[in-house]
Amino acid sequence: MSRLLAREELVDDRPVRVEVRECAGCGLVQLDEPPADGYYDDYLMTVSHSPQMRAFQRAQAKRLVERFGLAGKRVLEVGCGDGNYLSILGEIGVAATGLEPSARFRAAAEQRTGLPVLAGYVAGGRPVAGAPYDGFVTREVLEHVPDPNDFLASIRASLTRDGVGLVEVPSLEQALDRGRFFDFFPDHVNYWSAGTLARALERNGFLVHEVTRGMGGEYLEAWVAVDAGRRLADVAASAGRAVDELRSLVARCASEGREVAVWGAGAKGLATLALAGGDGYRYVIDADPHKQGGYTPVSHLPVVPPERLREEPVDVVVLTSLAYRDEVVRFLRGELAFGGTIAVLGPSLELLEA
Repeated sequence: MSRLLAREELVDDRPVRVEVRECAGCGLVQLDEPPADGYYDDYLMTVSHSPQMRAFQRAQAKRLVERFGLAGKRVLEVGCGDGNYLSILGEIGVAATGLEPSARFRAAAEQRTGLPVLAGYVAGGRPVAGAPYDGFVTREVLEHVPDPNDFLASIRASLTRDGVGLVEVPSLEQALDRGRFFDFFPDHVNYWSAGTLARALERNGFLVHEVTRGMGGEYLEAWVAVDAGRRLADVAASAGRAVDELRSLVARCASEGREVAVWGAGAKGLATLALAGGDGYRYVIDADPHKQGGYTPVSHLPVVPPERLREEPVDVVVLTSLAYRDEVVRFLRGELAFGGTIAVLGPSLELLEA
């Protein structure tokens, strides 16, 4: 262990053998044996807050708060140690709470910060006291945890639906790239690469925005948000809005005597027409000759070549071929000299006037 010994302990001192294993399935590198239960209950690590480290931590904390809009919000630091980082969070406007299993560290953190510091671990999938929190940070902790899935799932259970956070761990890549055998020691049970860290977080309910390297590559920083199915829910809500706007546009054009066509008989265009219905459209334009002459499913509109726009002009073209947006707009305005409105499909319709 990295703990220094008192003179009277020397007689009982024995070396330990560190067995390092790599999972053939997920790639996580771990030690065979974690520290004994309760090892961290009265743990006191030698902490050195050098000017370089203080500057790094302050800059990192500011990025966390600014990136996720956490000013004035409740943030939990899991494993706050002596409270150095917790004090930084408090100074930059966060309603910070610490969580720390070591009684000696808790006392130091409370004295340093004057902020609430809870006793205990995150475990069992249970929310931490005072939950839900808007955000969390856990620095140099996950490498010590015997059950990372339980640890991360418990943090997830302690957050709001929109919770965000930062996980910092030593970088396994740094140890491997530089052949550093001394980066492996009994206090660190887990050795995280960018890939294994991201996979563990995703498995336990987090969206990983990115994993970056900090402090000269020594640390991995995972910037995360709670995955609460928001993406699919947002898409469903977006579909409803887009369909309503499209129907409203087509109805308004019909009342004004203006004709509407659709550009794109691909999957996006067909899905849109299936949702919105085909009433009020003249035809669907597609440059692919294999599609021309066919009819759209559900809406049953004819698929015609672009030249039809000259022969049977319309006033509005709904653009659904989003990957080719710029190319199609240039072709409509240039080659086809289309002077009407182009309505670009999206979360809300974007109307491009000539």
